Amino acid sequence: MKLQRIQIQSFRNIVNAELFPDERFNIIVGDNAQGKTNILESIFLLGTMKSFRMVKNADLITYNFPYSLVKGWGVRDGVVREITLSIRTSGKKAFVDQKPVVRPSDFFGTINTVVFSPEDIAMVRGLPEMRRRYLDRAIFSGDTGYLSTHHEYFKILKNRNVLLKKGDTNGLSVWTERLADAGARLMEKRETFIEEIQELFKEYYSTIAGLGEHAFLRYHSRITEKNRSRSSLCDALCHALEKSTAEELRRGTTLTGPHRDDLECTLNNKPLNHHGSQGEQRSFILALKMAEIEYLRKRWGNPPVLLLDDMTSELDRNRSGNLMDFLKEKDMQVFITTTSLNAINLAGISNYSTFPVHDGKVLSEVTNV
Repeated sequence: MKLQRIQIQSFRNIVNAELFPDERFNIIVGDNAQGKTNILESIFLLGTMKSFRMVKNADLITYNFPYSLVKGWGVRDGVVREITLSIRTSGKKAFVDQKPVVRPSDFFGTINTVVFSPEDIAMVRGLPEMRRRYLDRAIFSGDTGYLSTHHEYFKILKNRNVLLKKGDTNGLSVWTERLADAGARLMEKRETFIEEIQELFKEYYSTIAGLGEHAFLRYHSRITEKNRSRSSLCDALCHALEKSTAEELRRGTTLTGPHRDDLECTLNNKPLNHHGSQGEQRSFILALKMAEIEYLRKRWGNPPVLLLDDMTSELDRNRSGNLMDFLKEKDMQVFITTTSLNAINLAGISNYSTFPVHDGKVLSEVTNV
């Protein structure tokens, strides 16, 4: 899938904008706080209905406007589809070819996106919640059914926590069993995803950083069951929940489950957040994104649309060059934000489009051939 046309209305500081992107490279250039990232965010929303920034719907709507509207026309295998997302404070509505989306499967997978942003670098050093959020977002991009499993788990978790806060044990065992079942399915999908990208990830890290360093991903859970089948995970999780019930009643919350798990990032068998340099951490995340791109290409038969937000501030010249070399070999559409064209290594790229942005306005497009 590649975007042929994008329309943005009353989205953050962009009142009205229209872009006709190049099928390969698109450079969105301008000073800070002008709206460059907002354009990437709108594209990401067309693929996921979610922002890659922690925001509420109201934050996405231009001040004093009732709603935002984002449209994209994408082509895949010669077929053009129109995707529309209407955003109000009360929620979002999606349309495909002007028809309301009834089932998530009718929307998700139409436009697949991968984003590389400064927030991703912070993920290594941040709280486990940030790594769980990345993991869930990456899996969902390739598995539309994951969203319903995720929602089911957290709905059950909420109901179980209500009982724990009240100190009410009536019916608690039922919610515990349901939580263990949904949690096992969630954990299984997370572990499967990591297994599928592991070798790709290690290969890309070696490409970026050079040989001699061993990068590794591991799904870290309090459940240490050796037989990681879904049924064994369910039994182990149920047992752990029952074992900690007294402490959970005291604290009023569920203490065990995938909502507490983590994505463990190690380099040479040491935790990356404590022992990795900034360069190593950036290389790690970059390799993770490369692996995610290849995973989605295999999953959907087409590479995703890649969104690179302020890449030059996060990567040194060598790593930036490695990334661009990787992208030149892939038949994929790329959107890059930058404060200066000179910061982007465009050597070897025969054609690309440049979109200057100032104060929420997209100025005249420049096509370079």
